[in-house]
Amino acid sequence: MEIKKVLVCVDLTPVSLKALEWGKTIAEKFGAELVVFHEMEDVYTMIKTSASFGMPASPDLKEKAEKNVLDKLKPLLKDLQTECRFVIEAKGKTADRLVEVVKEEAPELTVITIDYERAVPKVESQVLVIK
Repeated sequence: MEIKKVLVCVDLTPVSLKALEWGKTIAEKFGAELVVFHEMEDVYTMIKTSASFGMPASPDLKEKAEKNVLDKLKPLLKDLQTECRFVIEAKGKTADRLVEVVKEEAPELTVITIDYERAVPKVESQVLVIK
């Protein structure tokens, strides 16, 4: 089996950080690219809610939140021995976006937590579920 890309869905919970460790280990073992996906659901909700009230969200809300996520994730990957890329966005619910991001990225393996297990039938890749 050849693995060129591993996508890990991280929501910054302890179990998702465990999933990140698994993804990191597998990516290094196969010399695969590691793609770390994080959906900023709270930022998406704030932007959508403020728009519905006719009030714009803070212009740098998304950028600050993304920097905060990167500040938490990068130290966990500082000793990574393979390529790594981050997909950090605020476009919807994680479970829904996961299916779309997997379709766009086309990884051979997707690592998720049990929280997103209901998305497995829709994910177009092999899936490793961490609990």
